[in-house]
Amino acid sequence: MKLSTLVSVALATTAQITCAIPLASLAEPDQEVDNFGPIEVRGVGHLHEKFLKKRAIDASKQMTDTNNGWAGGIQAGNNGIQMVIRREIRELYDYRLPGDSQAGRVYDLYILALRRTMYRNPNDKNSWWQLAGVHGRPYLPWNNRRPGTKGSDLQEGYTNSGYCTHGSTLFLPWHRPYLAYVEELLWASAYLEIQKETRPAEKAQWEAALEQFRLPYWDWGLENADLPPQVSTNQHTFRFYPNATPATAPKWENPLYTFKFQSGTYNDPAHANFGESKFNNLFRTVRHPPNQEPGVGDNIGEARNQLRQNGNNVRQQVHELLLRSLPQDSNANILEPNKINTASDPARWGAFSNRVGNNAASAESIHDGIHVWVGGTYGHMTSVPYSSFDPIFFLHHTNVDRIFAIWQAINPKSYVTPQQNGGGTYGVDWRTTDTVTSPLEPWLRNGWRLNSDTVRDTGSFGYGYAAVPKHLYPNSPTGLRRYAMKEVSDLYSGRVSSATKRKRDLYSSEENKGLDNSIVNNKYYEWRVDVSADRGALNGTYSVHFFLGRPSRDYRQWTNQPEFVGDYVVFTHSMEAPPGTDPATINTEITGSVPLTDAMVNAFSNANLSSLNPQHAIPFLIRNLRWRVTDSTGAPVRARNVLGLKVSVSISHTTLPTDEVPWTQYGEWTFLTEIARRIGKDGGPDSVGIPDTPSTSTTLVPTTTEAPAYATDLPTTLITSATEEPTSEAVTTEAPTSVAEYVEIPASASDD
Repeated sequence: MKLSTLVSVALATTAQITCAIPLASLAEPDQEVDNFGPIEVRGVGHLHEKFLKKRAIDASKQMTDTNNGWAGGIQAGNNGIQMVIRREIRELYDYRLPGDSQAGRVYDLYILALRRTMYRNPNDKNSWWQLAGVHGRPYLPWNNRRPGTKGSDLQEGYTNSGYCTHGSTLFLPWHRPYLAYVEELLWASAYLEIQKETRPAEKAQWEAALEQFRLPYWDWGLENADLPPQVSTNQHTFRFYPNATPATAPKWENPLYTFKFQSGTYNDPAHANFGESKFNNLFRTVRHPPNQEPGVGDNIGEARNQLRQNGNNVRQQVHELLLRSLPQDSNANILEPNKINTASDPARWGAFSNRVGNNAASAESIHDGIHVWVGGTYGHMTSVPYSSFDPIFFLHHTNVDRIFAIWQAINPKSYVTPQQNGGGTYGVDWRTTDTVTSPLEPWLRNGWRLNSDTVRDTGSFGYGYAAVPKHLYPNSPTGLRRYAMKEVSDLYSGRVSSATKRKRDLYSSEENKGLDNSIVNNKYYEWRVDVSADRGALNGTYSVHFFLGRPSRDYRQWTNQPEFVGDYVVFTHSMEAPPGTDPATINTEITGSVPLTDAMVNAFSNANLSSLNPQHAIPFLIRNLRWRVTDSTGAPVRARNVLGLKVSVSISHTTLPTDEVPWTQYGEWTFLTEIARRIGKDGGPDSVGIPDTPSTSTTLVPTTTEAPAYATDLPTTLITSATEEPTSEAVTTEAPTSVAEYVEIPASASDD
């Protein structure tokens, strides 16, 4: 592609919005930054199709690898157009262009584009300030999309919300054009940066890098559940720089590490809705700071620790989320080319997409935990209205979009289903029932409002993901589905799945000896904790911590102790109701889960558990499963007094991968309510870590340990009969007199 064709896209006309601050005035010390003038992105908010046509590459001219349809990472799409894939941030850092002997050029171009965008005037709608502000604070109209605008449904008086849809069936579709717009802006900024290059050979390489330029993602579901070094170091050393050699390339503050708010951000009357006491002393984004004192720094080590401690939890959640509840005939369909069940399953979308009124983990509930573990008690990522200012926000959400795309390939006939909005946004009235045609404000295309139906295909935005290679299966949704499921299994399978080959080879390590008794006829039992909570119970973000063993007396050590299993995070903000709204009419129940299986496998080595089978696992969980709650300050509160907190253990009889079906097949999940009831309302019979002071919950309605009402549709053979709550506060930890009291065990699962 000749970049000269993009000048009309990247360079502004006199009628277009300009950037008021030359980049040269914001240069690093002793480093000159040329100002190539203002830009206008004609993307989601403007002339999107024309922009993509210029950005796309003609397959007939550019395709070089006819064996597999790839040309340096470019996917061949429909109509001869190719879509460039988005890469994992660590992969992008090491990515080497074809013909280039050194990796890093595309990554360095990304850094150049980020820096240029961050230094734009806050009054420019394409500045980092305004792009981040679309999500939440400062609660102002973006790109003139305001109440009263022609064709707008925006709501007057919604001063406590941005445009973003949380707890909504629109959560995933809304973020897709948001990311696409940021990607296009960075792409256009990158185009301007490489105009400084005067060496012909280098210019050609920069142009090749620009063709590969897309937003990277951070895959926090991988086994290495850590902050990538690319976002956790405060300095970036360029390997490539226009008109420079590696020896003369500059070192910059890393724009992925922090965003600095310009002087006057908090005092400018135009930004009156931005300030909040929590952040008034912070003039840059911070991660896991220890307090709110002026000039406080990050605690990157603690952010990394929180992510690592919850990493196995997240990996299992992603695996189960993407492979759960496939149709009973899914295997037959997958193994027979071009045969797939075309019936839509509306319930599947609701359970996958968002955290409201469903059971177990959703894409949104997993996403919530990442926010809080990165931000900590006082950091920007923990605050819904401010989180988008942290540059890691877009890496995080691009991975959420990737998981969304993988799920679409596995469930091609299930998509956005109607759901009542959970509180309203700047673009959605709280009384609205959101549907596939609901507008995704403020995103437009040629003046028309985008909706979920128009953003369904990532190809319409000119990008793809390696896990969903549509170019390889243009007429075979079954083939694409099988490929995506195998990819999920390879990336995210748990300890039991990884041990199956050893078991088939009649080899079992001492560490995993309990698996010998757990796997029968290639099946075993998966275990998890399901949680239902009220997002407004503690007037802000809070966490439920789960353990297999007694929690430490020092709550600050909970996530570091070996008994820790994982956190369920309620990621929210002040629950001020929209104007004229009765808060009691808004559904504030949200759900999620914490996997137990891998943590139980770890218990084999301690001789605390004989197998994952119910007759061994149920008494083990009654003796060892515990939970505690901490509020938005990180201090513990009594679980029994947290509004709407419900805990239940669930079980799934699950089939392990085989050569013919190389992915895990989860069985139906069934609540075992008696386990949590015996453990007790405070998450255990002991009081370790539970404060004596009253709860800070906004209500005195107690927690329950009963399964949510929607569990009644599950098979009755695995659910105990109703029993009365004990009149005493004492909780028994005795093993059941018979396993049948809890679950009916198939004969094939017995180890007798």
